[in-house]
Amino acid sequence: MLAGAVLICLPMVPGVLSGNVSAVTAGTRFLLAVVLCWVGGSLLTSVLDRYSAEARRTQALKMLAAARRQQDRAAGTGSAPAADPRNGAPR
Repeated sequence: MLAGAVLICLPMVPGVLSGNVSAVTAGTRFLLAVVLCWVGGSLLTSVLDRYSAEARRTQALKMLAAARRQQDRAAGTGSAPAADPRNGAPR
């Protein structure tokens, strides 16, 4: 996020070096860029975490269903319809 803020403020560097932009103004702009990048990064992380959690949940349900099918085959009760892991209803 800090690198993003630096990239946003990079075009301002020549103005600071030539004296056209004051150090206080440059610092304020950089602080705002850091905050903006922080918020954007947090939103992106939140979205990725949400999708990742859903993918992990789906994978766990698939593994649980496979383990139940394997257990049913081992017990010899493979003829009964498998139950939906979300609500227990037959598929």
